[in-house]
Amino acid sequence: MTPSPQSVLPPTLREALATLGDRLQHGQPSHELNDVLHGLATLPLYLVVRADREIAFAVRWGWSPHRRGSWPGRVLRGSHAATDLLTTTPELAWLFLFDFDGRIREAALEAIQAPPPAPFFFVALAWRLNDWAVPVRAAAVRCCVRVLPGAAPPVAARSALFLLDRRLAWGRWRNERQVLDRVFGQPDVIAVIADLVREGPTGALAACLRHALRYPAIDGHLQRLATKAVQPAVRAVAFRCLIARRATWIEGFTWIWADKIYGIRKRVANLGSRDISVQQPLAALIAQGTLDRSPAVRKVAADALIEFESRVPDAAPLIARLANDRNAAVRARADFMLRRRGKSVP
Repeated sequence: MTPSPQSVLPPTLREALATLGDRLQHGQPSHELNDVLHGLATLPLYLVVRADREIAFAVRWGWSPHRRGSWPGRVLRGSHAATDLLTTTPELAWLFLFDFDGRIREAALEAIQAPPPAPFFFVALAWRLNDWAVPVRAAAVRCCVRVLPGAAPPVAARSALFLLDRRLAWGRWRNERQVLDRVFGQPDVIAVIADLVREGPTGALAACLRHALRYPAIDGHLQRLATKAVQPAVRAVAFRCLIARRATWIEGFTWIWADKIYGIRKRVANLGSRDISVQQPLAALIAQGTLDRSPAVRKVAADALIEFESRVPDAAPLIARLANDRNAAVRARADFMLRRRGKSVP
């Protein structure tokens, strides 16, 4: 097996990993392990997947792609030696999660008894729920049931922003991901998720909100998200749920035949949904949406007025407001309502 010469890790962390790997050739680590764990805790969460192989090489062989002569071709340990190391230094389990040997990954999962201290390690446990080896996935479920409920809400919430979008992208897990749902659906975790979605200026936060709609605890935050979220797309999603009194999310995808003769298929989404309780009147919500600074939200309000005009006591001023909107798509919707009203007049 030949290591890749490319690295996705910062230089200081590469050196710390290589030093730790060299140290493990001769016995127990000391400060080297703390340096590595601290460095990993600060990494972006997407590197859990991209750096998987590099971490494994560095810990097992003391290899760094940027250290000259650091590929000695020696094997650090077998699975029995790894188990011995985990017994004396259980913190090594956070690194052995990335090992090439499924038996070592399984042993690491069984050794972890404390909640993940940072989002990187939370996501690393979730990545093992998607492991290619069935025994490792089973051990990951047991580990997550044991430790994830004790994770600090900010750690779980920041992990959720990454993982909610991966539930449909990672292909091996099925029921295993339900372990994460039990954590992400907790009210204290949802509260932090809602704050992060509301305050975030960038990122696919609207998609995160759509996935989070599966958790009933998010309902109490929708009104604030609809009016206070920084991203217009987030406000639009929240307004759409409040107006429809219904939360909808994607459960998965199914292939259906578009044309069997030519062998053409298309992928369609399987939707989950549930009713939500909203205190604010429908007319007030639509009026509020027409005043939003973003045309994306005003279009949601205009679409709602088209659908529910009969349930809005005095729709004329709202239609007039939309007819003078600076956005052409919003004006087109108001135009439609005016034409519809004109046709209905005898």
